[in-house]
Amino acid sequence: MGVLERARSGLCSFGLNLSIMDPVLLEIAKAAGYDFVRLDCEHILFDDRTVSEMLRIGRLLDLDVQVRVPDLTRVTALLDNGAQGIMAPHIESREEVWEAEKAVKYPPKGERGLTGAARVLGYGRQDVAAYQKQANREIALIVQIESRKGLENIEEILQQPGLDMVATGRNDLSQSLGIPGKKNDPSVLEAENFIIRKTLEYGKIPTILCKSKKRFQELYDKGVRCFTIARDDLLLKKAAENQLTVMKEIFK
Repeated sequence: MGVLERARSGLCSFGLNLSIMDPVLLEIAKAAGYDFVRLDCEHILFDDRTVSEMLRIGRLLDLDVQVRVPDLTRVTALLDNGAQGIMAPHIESREEVWEAEKAVKYPPKGERGLTGAARVLGYGRQDVAAYQKQANREIALIVQIESRKGLENIEEILQQPGLDMVATGRNDLSQSLGIPGKKNDPSVLEAENFIIRKTLEYGKIPTILCKSKKRFQELYDKGVRCFTIARDDLLLKKAAENQLTVMKEIFK
């Protein structure tokens, strides 16, 4: 069951943000019990071959792979190779959502280009018309609202019919609100809560980064059911630090 279907059924999904360019991370995420991973191609310079391989392995593992993109120029290729979700960052208007929707959704919802020989169609084995309907239902268009302008235009943004999921970005929100880096400031949390409340009001699905048990409980109580809860490189660093600390206790 994919992330969108799980959310529509009221089930929780937990994701891992990936910045390390190695497909083995997908195997680890699957073994650890995660429901999806998200490749951060906005801030990390993933090479094409690695992304393609990670998308291929995600399909083999039945693990949803979402991609956070810097722009929309390569969305068609990402989807044809198996991406189950596209996250468009820095969305501030309904027009920007429509541009993303055109890239992610097939007609009549959008204008995604069609080929019958893509990986996602089994290189010609799957019926094209059937896949179009399936893709429009199952592939998530995710937008990030992470600025003051996005907050101001949130209602028109949420009215776009092809929008499936909404994420926040507390670092960029803090910057836009004039307190850069203070992502836990009450005003930033208030802005995130406002985005979540409006997202649910419009029948969309919030997908929120959450790293603390306290915040998770707060978000769950608000109706959030889709979370990213960690980033791979930071998890590795923390585990490495903890192990080193344990070993050095002998010197105390």
